[in-house]
Amino acid sequence: MISPNQDDFWGALKPVIFVSQLFSLFPVQGLFAKDASAIQFRWMSLRTLYALFFLTLAGLAICAQVNFIVGTKVSTGVVTEQLYFTFNFCGTVCFFVIACRWKQIMMYWRKQEDIFLRPPYKPYGISLRVKIGVTGLSLIALSFAEDILHILSSMKVNQDYIDFCNITEPFWMIFYTREHRKVFDYVPYNWPMTLLVEFTHKVYLFVWSFMDVFIALISIGLLTRFEQLYSRIEHLKGKPMSEAFWAEVRRDYMQISNLVAYMDRVLSPMILITCASDVYFITYQLYKSIQLKLTSGTTFYYRFSLVFLIFRVLVMLLTSSHVYVASRKPLEILRAVPMSSWTTSVQRFTNEILNIDSVLSGHKFFFLKRRIILAMAGTLITYELVMLSQVKATDSEIKCED
Repeated sequence: MISPNQDDFWGALKPVIFVSQLFSLFPVQGLFAKDASAIQFRWMSLRTLYALFFLTLAGLAICAQVNFIVGTKVSTGVVTEQLYFTFNFCGTVCFFVIACRWKQIMMYWRKQEDIFLRPPYKPYGISLRVKIGVTGLSLIALSFAEDILHILSSMKVNQDYIDFCNITEPFWMIFYTREHRKVFDYVPYNWPMTLLVEFTHKVYLFVWSFMDVFIALISIGLLTRFEQLYSRIEHLKGKPMSEAFWAEVRRDYMQISNLVAYMDRVLSPMILITCASDVYFITYQLYKSIQLKLTSGTTFYYRFSLVFLIFRVLVMLLTSSHVYVASRKPLEILRAVPMSSWTTSVQRFTNEILNIDSVLSGHKFFFLKRRIILAMAGTLITYELVMLSQVKATDSEIKCED
């Protein structure tokens, strides 16, 4: 049984998982139980049926988008929308697969972090509950703000269209039929269909942000344990310690290193999808924000969305890359061990840190180290220069439809 005062990872993550369940993700039971052993995934439960309901709608949305593309002139915007649906559908499937294994994952995490929840280890800096709660809920709140700005921007664009073209149909009918052409070009406008389309769109938008958030929160949980271990030995730099002491610290280090390797196998598909999505959409939104004139009604939304996207990606990359940095910090203490105290355990500990990369990755195609930030920046600059060479500033010119 976990003490309420213990700063365990599952206890810290619960509020964020609860919010994600409102959007059909993580359909697990036992969220408010004290121990991870109470977590259950059941196929015949309301949460699971809710998640499967969205997956069905998400699949239909992709089919509708493909059908729309077939009869439409291919453009950057059309391709971007298709990629948006595809990336986020894959992300939703990843979350569902993780939810199926969530009890196993959290039980293993609890076993590996257990030693860090009691002496001789002490909480490192701000509590894990505060770090995860503030980071996760703040990023989710910003994603809601982005969605509100998108709605306001779209409402203004559609109102301008109605005024300019002297449209007499109801505002919301025009709004939804223009915003969701892939559906209402083929299905008569009606409120039940509108609610289903809007629900699908909102959950897609949440998934798009939550993939970055989830990877960042997992990374915070991992690096916090490495920092706890380093804080235990930091004051021992240059001091002689026994063989038994270093054997114990090495054992504790390997528990967290093994946890990183385990979570890398769990998260690799999502990391691959998320990084591909982030690179593409930063490039596209930067292109769009430069292309639009300041007089455009959507300029403010595009620029806020771009800034938030870059900020969200940086949070994810910096926290995940810091896992590797934190895992290497004990080396400076080990290299300062006096020769008179140099033991087999110290040598093994040093070799394990040097030879085992405790780092998250995208199926080993790339590793989330600090150099990945520079690599992504270089890729973005290259593609952006190519796109800007073709850029033509566009205005919010309104064209009335027949």
